[in-house]
Amino acid sequence: MLATYIHYHHDQLLAISDAQYSPFTCIGFVKIQKKQLLEACWLTAKKNNKEQKFSQPDIKQLVSLIENGSSVELIAQACIEIMANLPQTTNLVFIDALLKEASLNELTQLIIYKVLLQQHSFNLIAFIDLKTICYSLAPHGNTAINSLKSIDAYNLVNVKSDNNDLLPIFDELCNCELTCSPLMSLFLLSLSWEQVNVVANHASNTLSMDGTLQVLLQSCFVKLIPLATTSLNNAENPRTIIALIRRVLGDKLDLLVDYDTQLQAWQGDEPSCQAFKTQLQQNWPKYENEFSSQRLISGNPLNNKLNAIELSAMDSYSQGVFNLYTYYQYLAAKRTNKEAIL
Repeated sequence: MLATYIHYHHDQLLAISDAQYSPFTCIGFVKIQKKQLLEACWLTAKKNNKEQKFSQPDIKQLVSLIENGSSVELIAQACIEIMANLPQTTNLVFIDALLKEASLNELTQLIIYKVLLQQHSFNLIAFIDLKTICYSLAPHGNTAINSLKSIDAYNLVNVKSDNNDLLPIFDELCNCELTCSPLMSLFLLSLSWEQVNVVANHASNTLSMDGTLQVLLQSCFVKLIPLATTSLNNAENPRTIIALIRRVLGDKLDLLVDYDTQLQAWQGDEPSCQAFKTQLQQNWPKYENEFSSQRLISGNPLNNKLNAIELSAMDSYSQGVFNLYTYYQYLAAKRTNKEAIL
């Protein structure tokens, strides 16, 4: 089935991949695309007398595809579609096999990252440790794991953590080129407003303006959005800032900025970027009292338990961050209860 996906449905695979990266595409839409692709793949396999069975992707086959110049993005998305139809125990065996194959490092990183973007990602996050997630997100893979010395302490970060413990972890994340990543989001979401302020002040002395704005927005405090918007004209990459604003507010951003203007600004249109800034600044006073006290991810209060409909309305990246945060908050609560008993 892997070959059927790659050889006959590459355009659909890449369309799904692009949709998962977009802050304007909800999981519900991606789910429909994936279902349509699955049905088309079954029909293609049947028509061409190919085996209609899902099995763990073969490592040797993957190596051959890479050596023959196939797109890593294409192969990774095909593997993800296969994995969606396999038991999680099989998927874990597959991920372990990938991690052992040095020639597939780039593909392995991308597949693990894409696992976070899947609707069923919460089921696998519990079995993928932070070191492996770090490996999948950092540009230099294994080097990042080795240099992130505070990875164990990272799991203990909370609103009571001392600033002297927080800043070294923040610096290591930045050194691993994880300034704008699900792991940085997880770190910042675990902090209080006062702690985020400390980290942001430190970031302003060590990172570029873009990097500092990315840090601020990943904390999901809505009251920081006007500050980020004011700086849009001076940002090196306003596209990233707009994506993060959308990932904080979700469709609530439609109250402040026309949807088409948001989309075109994110796509790099300069007049639309200016219009985005102008509209948000004009409309912000109407909603300031409602928004300023909130901490949102894709328009949802951070610590709310979301139902299936609310989760489906999130974009894939925000859902991945939300699932990471939810799981590690669960671990923290479990650890606290255990300590209380002892």
